[in-house]
Amino acid sequence: MTLPEYMRKVRRAMEMSQQQLAEKLGVSYTSINRWEKKVVEPSPLARKSFLDFCKAQDIPIPPEILEDSEKALY
Repeated sequence: MTLPEYMRKVRRAMEMSQQQLAEKLGVSYTSINRWEKKVVEPSPLARKSFLDFCKAQDIPIPPEILEDSEKALY
């Protein structure tokens, strides 16, 4: 699973719109839209913000997402 797929899955499971998730992460709606459509990659900081949001909500994060996010930091 890729980060964009995981973002969409989490957002839908929480019954949130892209706008609502954007507000929670402090980014624009268009950023969420572009990430989910794989138009652009989220920055390392945006990745961390999303994963922190998942952790705060006790949402399990797949290991491959964590590994990819760690690689993006370096």
